[in-house]
Amino acid sequence: MSQSRPARITPARLAFNEHGVPFSAEFDDAYHSPDGGIGQAEHVFLGGNGLPARWRGRDAFTIVETGFGQGLSFLVTWAAWRADPAACARLHFVSVERHPFVRDDLAVLLARYPQYAAQVAELLAHWPAPTPGFHRLWLDGGRVSLTLLFGDVLDVLPQLDACADAIYLDGFSPSKNPELWTPAVFKQLWRLCRADTTLATYTAAGAVRRALNEAGFAVAKAKGYGSKWQMLCGGMARAPRRPVAAPIARHALVIGAGLAGCAVAERLAARGWRIDIVDAAAEPATGSSGNLAGLMHAYVSQDDNLLARLSRAGNAATLALLQDLADSGLNVPHGIEGVLQVARNAEQEALQQCMAEDGTDPDVSFLKPDQAQQRLGVRPARGGWWFARGAWINPPGYCRALLARHGDAVRFRGNAPVVRLDCVDGQWQAFGGDGTLLGTAPTVILCNASAARALAQCVDLPLWSVLRVASRIPASSVGLTAAGIAGAGYLTGAAGGERIIGAAPFEGDLAAAEIENRRALVALLPGQTLPDDAVLGSRICQRPTSPDRLPLVGELALPWHDDYPRCHQLAQVPRQSGLYGALGLGARGLSWSALIGEMLACRLNGEPAPVESALLNAVDPARFLLRALRRGEPYRVQTGGSDDE
Repeated sequence: MSQSRPARITPARLAFNEHGVPFSAEFDDAYHSPDGGIGQAEHVFLGGNGLPARWRGRDAFTIVETGFGQGLSFLVTWAAWRADPAACARLHFVSVERHPFVRDDLAVLLARYPQYAAQVAELLAHWPAPTPGFHRLWLDGGRVSLTLLFGDVLDVLPQLDACADAIYLDGFSPSKNPELWTPAVFKQLWRLCRADTTLATYTAAGAVRRALNEAGFAVAKAKGYGSKWQMLCGGMARAPRRPVAAPIARHALVIGAGLAGCAVAERLAARGWRIDIVDAAAEPATGSSGNLAGLMHAYVSQDDNLLARLSRAGNAATLALLQDLADSGLNVPHGIEGVLQVARNAEQEALQQCMAEDGTDPDVSFLKPDQAQQRLGVRPARGGWWFARGAWINPPGYCRALLARHGDAVRFRGNAPVVRLDCVDGQWQAFGGDGTLLGTAPTVILCNASAARALAQCVDLPLWSVLRVASRIPASSVGLTAAGIAGAGYLTGAAGGERIIGAAPFEGDLAAAEIENRRALVALLPGQTLPDDAVLGSRICQRPTSPDRLPLVGELALPWHDDYPRCHQLAQVPRQSGLYGALGLGARGLSWSALIGEMLACRLNGEPAPVESALLNAVDPARFLLRALRRGEPYRVQTGGSDDE
């Protein structure tokens, strides 16, 4: 996917034909057979792919669909999986949709199927905004993942990193929507397959059958559903070459128990992994993750760049995980009360207003100062973006809930600084300063960005830390009724009777940084005054970051040496097998930690990735090394910089 902004998503319009079947005026076609959508899905997609028999005896099963529509095929599949006592432990369903329905219209459509009422309610509760890209929904207690790919099929399918067990070739008829039935689409689907992948579709068009066979599938006509006499189903004529993954023991050692480490531990434990997590401090979340409250809101750019897309996906992942924790009885102190990002100057204010009115992001609106005062109870210096789903979160409470969610599957050990890593016979060993063995596992995930560079395996990582100061003030000092305000400084919602302001650079003088934090707040809210004794205390926080301000997530590359091979792709870069990083989150730990944990868990379990390949590549720890290797130059690590937004 290019760096240019993807096409804006145009939602489908709710309409019905003369038979009462949901109908698309744009494609002049119905969403399912007049003989019944449920029966069609059961006969064509379940029957045509040999389900439910084929998912039995497996740990997980992945289905890729072209054309989510009203979601009926997904609901039918989900229901069949739930009803099967021998079903696989996890079901992954990936579906492309160029014109998704908005939540209210989808509710109208699916209300016609009362037999799926509970599933529909859960789906609607998680339904995303119509923004381009990937949307990961966890359903059924985390046993079912629905990954929605919103966009043109040839924009999103090439970005999908997955291995399909079955394909539902759906969508409007080839004569009405030819773009979905091209050889290029079939080639992309073939890329996602393995030797035993199956495929089924309601159409029996000769052109479709020939194109599928040419793409590498082996399909033939079969009995159709209802008044449609024939359909196509089959499997693989030839399979893509895929590296055979060696069996992996589901045991990991996570080093660092801040936001990143705790989220990684939880996401892996949710898949049945056993996790040992160690930290130099006595308790989790005592470093930069130890603040009373932090703000979380999306990042918006005119070109919807990598940072914006990763931020949008990360915010959604964190909000979903907060809800999952609450459903598990683990209530994290937080408030989803909206965040206002105040423009820093008149030029930025005009740009923010223009982008909001243009519908750049449907979850973002623009508030003028008077409108902001009515909503927030305080008047900002300028107008700004209003993020209705912006939140404040208590990071220590969040980390504790993440570690507690899966009981004994996650074991924490404090006062355990790791100073050396060795790999012996495929097992990584972590040692303390006195030579004590702190942990051993086949997989190690480094989440201790502030200390990771001291390890021999990490000397090449382009990480540095910028020191910032977060100050506590009484909540009553400011009559804010939202989760927070951000801009040149920030103010959080009230947590435990206090708010956090910040975050001034720390240059050796804590008192000076506290004064700067008070000045920044007054600049955001000119009508506010804070007395000299308003600051109750402050914390100095490290913000480890990378040269491009994106995190380092994935398997670590071998350190550079003079005889390093010339590489042109990330897949060619030699890696340190079993050693991964989730590092450099900077000021976006709340936004990115849950998503990073999901990315690594999917990678280690061979599951569909939750984000586009472009984003996976953008955070790959080897990306800076690769640039030097492509040029045939020695790799020089950048060792300093800024975390400025």
